[in-house]
Amino acid sequence: MCGIFGFNFENKKLIKLMIKSLKHRGPNHSSSYNDKNISIGYTRLSIIDLEGGNQPMYNENGSLVLFFNGEIYNFEELRVELEKKGHNFLTRTDTEVIVHAYEEYGHDCLKHFNGMFSFIIYDSKNKEIFIARDRLGIKPLYYYFEDKTFVFASEIKALFNYDKIKKEIKTDVINRYFTHRYCPGESTIFKGIKKLLPGHYLVYKKEKIKIKKYWDLSFNIKKSPINKISREFRDIFEQSVKYRMISDVSIGALLSGGIDSSSIVAMMRKNTDDKIRTYTLGFENGIKNEFGPAKLISEKFNTDHKEFTIDSSYIKYLPEIVKQLDEPLADPTVLPNYVLAKKTSGEIKVLLNGDGADEILGGYEQYRYMKYLKYYSYAPKILRKTFIESMKILPKEPFFLKLNEFLKNADNIDESYKSLISVFGEEEKKYVYSKTFKNELNNNNSFDEKYLKIKADSLNKMLFHDIKTYLSDNMLMKFDRLTMAKSIEGRVPFCDHKLVEFSTRIPIEYKLKGFNEKFILRHSMKNILPKKIIKKKKQRFMVPTDTWYTKEFGEFSKNLIDENEQLIEKYLDPTYINKIQNSDKFLSTKLMNFNRHFGLYYSRQLWSVTNFLLWHNESIDRNH
Repeated sequence: MCGIFGFNFENKKLIKLMIKSLKHRGPNHSSSYNDKNISIGYTRLSIIDLEGGNQPMYNENGSLVLFFNGEIYNFEELRVELEKKGHNFLTRTDTEVIVHAYEEYGHDCLKHFNGMFSFIIYDSKNKEIFIARDRLGIKPLYYYFEDKTFVFASEIKALFNYDKIKKEIKTDVINRYFTHRYCPGESTIFKGIKKLLPGHYLVYKKEKIKIKKYWDLSFNIKKSPINKISREFRDIFEQSVKYRMISDVSIGALLSGGIDSSSIVAMMRKNTDDKIRTYTLGFENGIKNEFGPAKLISEKFNTDHKEFTIDSSYIKYLPEIVKQLDEPLADPTVLPNYVLAKKTSGEIKVLLNGDGADEILGGYEQYRYMKYLKYYSYAPKILRKTFIESMKILPKEPFFLKLNEFLKNADNIDESYKSLISVFGEEEKKYVYSKTFKNELNNNNSFDEKYLKIKADSLNKMLFHDIKTYLSDNMLMKFDRLTMAKSIEGRVPFCDHKLVEFSTRIPIEYKLKGFNEKFILRHSMKNILPKKIIKKKKQRFMVPTDTWYTKEFGEFSKNLIDENEQLIEKYLDPTYINKIQNSDKFLSTKLMNFNRHFGLYYSRQLWSVTNFLLWHNESIDRNH
């Protein structure tokens, strides 16, 4: 696990600056390679072959130079194949397999890798740079290409060491941020800086870049008995977990007590007698903490278990977290994730978690809500129209605007789903954005609809969209960035590309059966996990931002809003911000007491505003 970087010119001072910026990703070793055409390098966190795995790696004649971030889990099988073809190996690391596979297969080497990766190969003979990113986007890669200047790195912060790259904001990405609470897609929030998308590679040659997609998903349902599909799923899943246990350093797992993490721990125990460290996070006054179910799994599989309770005082870490993330991201779970990495960094160097299970198997509540909406759409149009009209008497409160927008699009899955998952919907934005910002946007679309346009049923359309956006740009990005901030390698068994590909062939009734989510996972683990865990409903890891708003988060947010009047007026309407900021509006009404998720809805909007202001202060104003 490493941080990688490079540029298409020679500059030894810039190399040193980039190494310094990425040192947290690899504290064990750093090095570089450069000539007049290129400078590339890395910082290393040693996981496999601690003594012999330092980079760069070369092929036999030294014409290919490799720097690599990630893991190739099937490297031992690939090594045997490559040795049979005449390749000679000097180490036992997975890194060396990449350079020989590239030498043998060229760009098609990517089809042979099972892993998480971003890497650079420089072909010194042909003066060509080849950069690739893994299929799901577990490992990051950002680049800048302007006026024949090419600069790239694992994190955006490293790019700003090059003084010609300026911190100029893309307003359309701000709009996307307030829709999604993260920055989806190829464009970052900074002008000129892009992401290499998951499942893509980039070739730089003769002062030009070419980007090509090498992997994608398609949904081809395979009708088979549940028992057969269940066995196949479990076999692939077990192999995925087994691969992700390959390590020469200590390993642990995040154990929430739900079906996803419990399944991972069960498969870990099946494949080792060694100590397994597990960790559970919970909240003071949180929504149904899962300490009990997690302890049940820990005892069943004999893990070395620890619990951490998070309270609102941990808001003090938010400025530090924002710096690590580079772009604004308003997912409240960044806080407990960072605290976990901070508290465990002295014990483990590898951490497994359950990210990806909900996106590939239909685990989130929005998929159930869309199923409810389907039944609502069966009602006669005259009744639905009357109901929508009656809602106009309700106040122009954010929640009611969202509900109205959601219901009026009942016949259009794309529009209703967009409304459902937006932090600020399009109707709300008419009120929340300043006139100046609305004019700048000029009706810019904040939602990338192409992922909902694929040929598939409605559930798989939503899953495809969330795999391509929410999983890669929120879940996996934050997990990588916050674990690497404390020099821990995060691994995600449910994001094995073979498991994801298999999920696209599973009938939808084996994903969301009635209103029971992830049915196939529960069925496949029914003789392995306790019945209590199998039957346990999906429980979101809900950071209690509503109750925190009455404590440290509220004070932090109010002070930040008060101190940034000009910034708010540039993008947002102060009156509307005051409306959602007013605690009496969203914490004390009968409506909010009826369902706590209403309070969370408003406080999450405030969390998004707060994080944007903090990001702007830390990343733009302070370091410009």
